[in-house]
Amino acid sequence: MGGSFLTPARINELDELGFEWLARPKTFEDHIAQLKEFKELHGHLRVTLALDRKLAAFCNSMREARRNPASGRMIITKERIKALDDLGFGWGAKRMSK
Repeated sequence: MGGSFLTPARINELDELGFEWLARPKTFEDHIAQLKEFKELHGHLRVTLALDRKLAAFCNSMREARRNPASGRMIITKERIKALDDLGFGWGAKRMSK
């Protein structure tokens, strides 16, 4: 084997970094926390695929869910809309690719 497997030393290094071995799906609250961090870092909420692919996908899913609640992949509620509004989320933004 070419050494691409996890050695005990590599496992320890990842543990020290706080690596999550069992990935769990992100909750809406996790995404809100990510949006807050993004806004603090960038000064805006124009999340593009180039800046953060997964967060941009979440934003696009939220916009789609609000435009078309019956067919959206995400569930949109008044509480979720308020949480996003409170952050200054842009509902009218187009899909961002760059």
